[in-house]
Amino acid sequence: MSRESLRTAAALVALGIADAAPLEAAEGTAEGAHHQGAHAPSVTELLFPTINFALFVVILVKYVIPAMREYLRRRVRDVTAAITESSAALADAEALMNSTRARSDSVATERESIRRDVVTSATRQGERLREQAEETGKRRLTDAALVAEQERRRAWQEVRAEVATRATELAESRLRGALSADDQREFVQQFLKEAPSR
Repeated sequence: MSRESLRTAAALVALGIADAAPLEAAEGTAEGAHHQGAHAPSVTELLFPTINFALFVVILVKYVIPAMREYLRRRVRDVTAAITESSAALADAEALMNSTRARSDSVATERESIRRDVVTSATRQGERLREQAEETGKRRLTDAALVAEQERRRAWQEVRAEVATRATELAESRLRGALSADDQREFVQQFLKEAPSR
């Protein structure tokens, strides 16, 4: 037997279609060496393996290959979907990483901006408090000046009233001493005459 026929026979034996005996004979075992030309295969020995092979091919073509095709198509769809999902997840992860990097790069800038905002706000608040304090101080000074002016006027009025009272008392005592009883009577009568006309 040639090498090609040995390979074919080995393939058939492996598939379970042919019997292993002719293969062993062809390899030149001790048993097969003295039967070399004496045995010719019968029709049944050739027909049953051929029918068996034909059935195998029909089953393979009718059932196994379509099922295998469908399985491979589903597998291709599943793998394609998995690739698409993983590509989307990878793109999302890369975008998130880039966003995180950009955010971490901007942290120093943001920190400085926040510090400036806090300093500016504190400066404004300090200015506002200083202005309020100055305004309150001015108002208190104005109020104190007003109170002092009122006190001065009240004191001045008290002094005037006191001076007027004393001057009146002094004038009365001098007039009494300078006027006689006749002068006083005449003064009272003149006053009474003029009083109704007032």
